Amino acid sequence: MLAVVACAAGAALALTGCSDAKDTAENAASAVTSAATDAASAVTSKTDEAKATVQGLDDQKAQEILRTAVNPDTSGDEIDNVVDTSNPATKAAIQAYAKGSSAAGYTPDIYSVKRVAAVDDVDGNKAAEATVAVKSPHVPDPVDITLTYVQIDGTWKLSADAVTQLAGMGR
Repeated sequence: MLAVVACAAGAALALTGCSDAKDTAENAASAVTSAATDAASAVTSKTDEAKATVQGLDDQKAQEILRTAVNPDTSGDEIDNVVDTSNPATKAAIQAYAKGSSAAGYTPDIYSVKRVAAVDDVDGNKAAEATVAVKSPHVPDPVDITLTYVQIDGTWKLSADAVTQLAGMGR
């Protein structure tokens, strides 16, 4: 943004010449103000787009989805509500991970979503990434992982890629 403002100020000075310092300063100030306003508007627009992409998925909702998915007591029907199971292997993988990880001490309560951010769409669906702190029963400090969520038919779900990532950790 500073470069845009500097270029605008330089252009204003070059166009007005050196005949009247007051006019030159006023023109430069006007050009700088205009450039700054345009840049701020562009940033606001992109911020609004990002917020809209994650609408309906905050930290608490992402954590609820994740903890439901990794709970070995979650029924198959409930898994369908919180995980993208368009590939049937994904459902079996998350259920196996939930059972195995819980048996190893990785119960649902050790997953804490720290933040959710918008990312590019995945297979035509809105997507978001959640940074999740995983408190291991075997090491003192939590480890951050990033899991992807997708919005399918208006419902946010843990993505199949996130399930693959979790299942890979269980090996």
